[in-house]
Amino acid sequence: MKRRCARVCGWTILAAGLGWAACGARAQATLDTRPAFMQIITNYTFQTNAVIVTNYVVVTNAAVQTNFYNAQGQLLLPVEPSKPSIPGLIPIVQAKPEVKTDVKPEVKKTAPDPAVVKAQQLQAVRDLLTQGLWASSNKVAAPGSFSSNIIQQIQIPTGVTSFDRRKSQALITAMNLAAEKAAPGAIALLAQTAARFQTDDPAAIVSGNTAAATRSFVAAHEQEIQPRLLSLVQQAGLDTNLRDAYSSVMVRGGGLLGSVLGAGPAVDIESHVAQGLWKAITNQWTSQEAVIRANPAARATTALKEVFKN
Repeated sequence: MKRRCARVCGWTILAAGLGWAACGARAQATLDTRPAFMQIITNYTFQTNAVIVTNYVVVTNAAVQTNFYNAQGQLLLPVEPSKPSIPGLIPIVQAKPEVKTDVKPEVKKTAPDPAVVKAQQLQAVRDLLTQGLWASSNKVAAPGSFSSNIIQQIQIPTGVTSFDRRKSQALITAMNLAAEKAAPGAIALLAQTAARFQTDDPAAIVSGNTAAATRSFVAAHEQEIQPRLLSLVQQAGLDTNLRDAYSSVMVRGGGLLGSVLGAGPAVDIESHVAQGLWKAITNQWTSQEAVIRANPAARATTALKEVFKN
């Protein structure tokens, strides 16, 4: 029993000694520096979007690069992303530098809308008519514009003869005063009609001669305007005793007014005055149109300045 126990104890002591020896003699740690485990991508760029927090601004367009060393202090060279030696390596996409230039980008011009162009041209024609008409009013509606202007003065109708100079002069005075009194109303009437003037081809009028707008208006509205113009002259003739002056010449001096103006109640001395007034207005109208077309300073509206700028 003693021998067996000693033997067991000996094994126990021996095991304890071995255990102590194992604990006291630990192996020193070593690093695995094999290249397969030490390759590091060094061409790494960090970028982010701008972040602004209160008054603190984070500059983000800075690229961060660094060198890497292995455990032995050796500089590791960058690994090219394009090389297939490292499977699964994702290439780093290099951002293209922003090129700043002071050259403004070219603005592509689009063709104007034909409907808009036509509307603007029509408005320019209307403005041309109304502006020229109001400018003409100084020549036909002012006192003495007929009676004192020998060029514009309305004369006794052809075919009417008078042997009394005084009565002939009284008729001339009555006719021209009636024209002057009727002129403001005639100008207003024509201006209202000109403001609503319609044409299918305003471009042809714009590019036409110096009287294209006036002539187009006369051709389109003369038949409509004449009866209303005659009504204005008839009203003005009441104030100037036009019929009495005419009757005095015809009864006492004789004459054949009918040979020129025809017969019937619609053809009389008032019609003769209305024709003279219409002629004077249209003559001055065409003259003012030519001025507006030729002189940029005479164009008072935006449409006139834009359409006739060339």
